[in-house]
Amino acid sequence: MDLLFEGRLAVYGCLIFGWVGLFLIWTFAKFNHFITATLAIAFLLASYWILDTLVITNKENAELVLADISKQTKQGSIISALKHLDGRFITVRGTDLKSFEGWLARNQADKLVKEIIFWDIENIGPGTDKNTCKISSMVKVKGNWGGIQEGIYRVEFLFQNKKDGAPSILSFQIFDPINQNNRLEIGI
Repeated sequence: MDLLFEGRLAVYGCLIFGWVGLFLIWTFAKFNHFITATLAIAFLLASYWILDTLVITNKENAELVLADISKQTKQGSIISALKHLDGRFITVRGTDLKSFEGWLARNQADKLVKEIIFWDIENIGPGTDKNTCKISSMVKVKGNWGGIQEGIYRVEFLFQNKKDGAPSILSFQIFDPINQNNRLEIGI
C-alpha cells in the first residue's frame, strides 16, 4: 500500500495527463465514449485524492515524528523528544531507554546539541515484524561537540506502530554519510 502513496506524484501525473488527453480528444471528436472515459478518469483522480488524504504511510508517520524531534531540539528541550521512543528502545550497543535518557540529559545540560535537521527521509523496508519498518534519513546535528559545530550522518531508524497507530522509535543506527555501509559508534 505504501508504494501506491509514496509515489503519488507519478500517479497524479499519469491520471491528469490521461484526463487532459481524453478531454482534448473529446473536444475535437465529440464521441460519447471519450467523455465517458474522461469522466471515469476524473472519478479515479478524485478517489485517489481522497484515499491519499486518508491513508497515512509509514514514511509520513516517520516524517511527523522526526519533525517533532527537530522542533523540540531547536527549542532546547531534547528530553521532550523521548516521548517518541518506545519503552523497549535499545541502541545497537545495548543502551536502554533509561540510560539513553541520562545521556541526553547530560548533553542537553552542556548544550552540546542545539539543532537536529532531518531530510531525505525514505522507507527502506519492513522491520523485524509486521508492525515495524525501517526508515532512513540524512541528519545534520548542529552544536558544539569538541570543536565540531555540525556533523552530517545517515541514520536508519526502526519504527514501530503502536496499537493506537502512533509510531515510536525502537532503535537507530548511525552510518557514515560518505561510506553508507560504515556504521559509526557514538558511545551510547
